[in-house]
Amino acid sequence: MGNDAHQETNPARREKGEPVFVAKREHKLLRIGAAAHELGLHPITVRRWIKAGRIQAVPMGREVRVPRAEVERLVGKIDGRLLVLYGRVSGHGQRADLDIQIERLQAWARTERKGVETLVLSDIGSGLSAGRRHFQRLLKLVCEDKVGEIAITYEDRLTRFGQEYLETLFACFDVTLTVLEPGEEKTPEQELTGDLLALIASFSGRLYGMRSHKQQALVACAKQVLAEQEE
Repeated sequence: MGNDAHQETNPARREKGEPVFVAKREHKLLRIGAAAHELGLHPITVRRWIKAGRIQAVPMGREVRVPRAEVERLVGKIDGRLLVLYGRVSGHGQRADLDIQIERLQAWARTERKGVETLVLSDIGSGLSAGRRHFQRLLKLVCEDKVGEIAITYEDRLTRFGQEYLETLFACFDVTLTVLEPGEEKTPEQELTGDLLALIASFSGRLYGMRSHKQQALVACAKQVLAEQEE
């Protein structure tokens, strides 16, 4: 007789009356870094998603762990749908930077999203403009439920204002937004300050030109006033 641990466990092949051994599945918990690696995300992005409720986590003392089932769920979201790599720069003089963005996104996709159908979209225009041609195409694809994941290099590539509206739209269609280089977490005051400066820069640029002396002076003045309020 062999060891009991090697007894036949298939109900279709065991003899009547023999015991059935059922192995309990271990619910493995992953550290933030390990979960981020398997998802192809930055650990900061994973922590933000946990905080926002997009990833379920298990408290473990002062830390948290991500169940493997959560990782499998997130990876499974993009099955059968497009991975969109999106890049943007403000002006034609930054075309070289746009090429660098796309190259980084494609290199990441080849490593972290093998076998996923990929679409590359890019725009040259202000992050405050909602009329960018390929940005509009991206939103249309999302609304048609053809996009599983969107990858960008920096947080402001999709928009410089109203990011929360996009996140709500993406959540409705179960779209994952991946930022390769997420910035440090900001307070609500810092976020509002950044939005205000972006608006001033955009509208003053329309009045005087994005590189004009008046535009730069106006933005510098606004920064000084905001800095004085923080002191």
